[in-house]
Amino acid sequence: PAFHQEYCQLVEGISKLINRLAKKHGEYIAYSSFTESYDRASKEPILQMVLGSHKNEFYLHIYISKGGGFIVGKSGVGPSAQTAAQALTLIEQEIHHAGWL
Repeated sequence: PAFHQEYCQLVEGISKLINRLAKKHGEYIAYSSFTESYDRASKEPILQMVLGSHKNEFYLHIYISKGGGFIVGKSGVGPSAQTAAQALTLIEQEIHHAGWL
């Protein structure tokens, strides 16, 4: 139950982050997507965040680890976080590094 609450906080935080980015940089973001899927190889759910423009696209995967935690990166490789707040910090760092924030 505690990890489920972290998951819900992460989903809400990512949704708010996309909304904030769209309001602040709407002229550069032509589309966005935020979906959940399931990786059959790792048997873990994945959140996928996409921001796109006419010139480039940013995507990021957030793996929901069986051990209770989040892995933030592309193709399941990246830093890990134990809480939603930590994961959101990592997500914002990735967005900033890519020049979208």
